[in-house]
Amino acid sequence: MSELDVLVILGTDHHHFDRLVSWLDAFLEQPGNESLRALAQLGDTAPPRLAEGVGIVPYDELQRLMRQATAVVTHGGPATMLEVRRQGRKPLVVPRDPALGEHVDQHQQEFSRRMGKLGLVTLCEERGAFLDALAAILKDPEAHAVTEQENERDRAQVAAAVATTGAIIDRLALARRHEKS
Repeated sequence: MSELDVLVILGTDHHHFDRLVSWLDAFLEQPGNESLRALAQLGDTAPPRLAEGVGIVPYDELQRLMRQATAVVTHGGPATMLEVRRQGRKPLVVPRDPALGEHVDQHQQEFSRRMGKLGLVTLCEERGAFLDALAAILKDPEAHAVTEQENERDRAQVAAAVATTGAIIDRLALARRHEKS
């Protein structure tokens, strides 16, 4: 294992994402995981009980941590997912759920599902799937690495996914404007 076993990136959104932090704690509570080193970049979310938590990590430091960590878990922020891949890791993604007050709309869920279907991320929307996926990544990190050749090959798929997300955001913004009028 590397110096950092698990990096969790929650972004800088002001909405809390306690659900993902609780899943991280549940994972670290499992027998055999007590010695794992985990760091969570929290934004405004409350810190985990069993991992180190910091509010904001400077950009250059976050890039270094992405490269160093064995597993990188992230919210469904499109830019964050793509950056994790660029740093050589296939992200384990838990999109924020607006029904739980974690975000303002479904764009993270829709983009994450699209990326999951393309095989570019490991998508987990349920606690059990998250616990299993994180264990699998830590057991066989090389199977979850992203090579430069893969990044190059995937650029067209990523561009299509980004375009789809733009259309989703436009549709949601238009619907919101109509609701207000």
